[in-house]
Amino acid sequence: MSGLEDFKDELETCFGTSCGFCERGCPVYQNLKVKTLCMKGRNRTMLGLLQGKFEISPAVVQAAFECTLCGNCDRWCSLKNTEHTQAFREYLLKHGVEPMKEHSSLAASLRNYGNPWFQPRSARNRWTKGLNIPKATPGKADVLFFAGCTSAVTKQLTKSLIASAKLLQSAGVEFATLGQDEPCCGSTLQRIGQTEGFEKMASDNIARLESLGTKKVITPCPGCYTTLKKSAEKRGSKLKVVHVSQEIAHLVREGKLDVKRSPERMTYHDPCHLGRMGGVFDEPRTIIEAIGTLVEMPNNRYESRCCGAGAGLQSAFPKLSRELAAKRVAEAKSTGATTLVTSCPFCETQLRTVPGIRVANLMELLLESVQQGSK
Repeated sequence: MSGLEDFKDELETCFGTSCGFCERGCPVYQNLKVKTLCMKGRNRTMLGLLQGKFEISPAVVQAAFECTLCGNCDRWCSLKNTEHTQAFREYLLKHGVEPMKEHSSLAASLRNYGNPWFQPRSARNRWTKGLNIPKATPGKADVLFFAGCTSAVTKQLTKSLIASAKLLQSAGVEFATLGQDEPCCGSTLQRIGQTEGFEKMASDNIARLESLGTKKVITPCPGCYTTLKKSAEKRGSKLKVVHVSQEIAHLVREGKLDVKRSPERMTYHDPCHLGRMGGVFDEPRTIIEAIGTLVEMPNNRYESRCCGAGAGLQSAFPKLSRELAAKRVAEAKSTGATTLVTSCPFCETQLRTVPGIRVANLMELLLESVQQGSK
């Protein structure tokens, strides 16, 4: 990843144009109306630091970390704004800023437990009980199911992993898992500015998957999807990484899953990593339209509003994070839908903190419909 100094020309370009388009979709700015918390203001802050106009202060640290890295500003600008912010965080840490205590906690858990949530490594494999999924071994792991930290070790979220596995199995897809030896993809370290640790983890992960002879990775976590995919591409790996919705949508289109359609009206929340950053929009909608009636929120696809859970905001700024979730839930309710569907464990957990609408995981909904269709 590039350092902050490498973006100086882009920062000067932003300073010279000052168009302000980034303000329109920035969830944090739209909520707080603080100029330094939209990308234009943040770019000016970075440029001022590099030019020696001022020193690092609490306000500067706030400008770097009070952001979800949702990528909406990249939608309206030709500059690499999300990369700027990640480099900004790395810059501050390298220049003596202590990591936020909430972020230090996440990093410590990753070092000690292999996940950010202080759960024992054995917790990663609990969701596979009774599913008869083989453990990946060299030469016998062509297709690997990469569960991801959050869903694997959080009891409320393991149902989505079980649903994904059962759907793949019922359609005849053969796959293996790494079990309790599955590592973190490294996304958490990258988002909180600990780039060196992330790069080592990313390299180790791709090397390990290649040593197993893995050709395709299927993951239900958008963060794992974009992180593993970009890590493989950066290292010239031929490893194919897909989100589970892409794999399952193909099975639905091929008629390999007997889906029973219902009259329920549903709306879909595009996770930032899966949609805006990963380019996966159609496949989740294909699945929803097979299950019931899809009604879109005003801000959807590339314009989808972040739920507020990303890039350490949920842990470090919980009040702001929940306010962003409340805005997204209100938008969902405005459609008249009875169910808000998403395909990200972070979004699912975050949106459920706000009452008023049923929040459902895409794979769980599909499994329910398939089971009804088989009766």
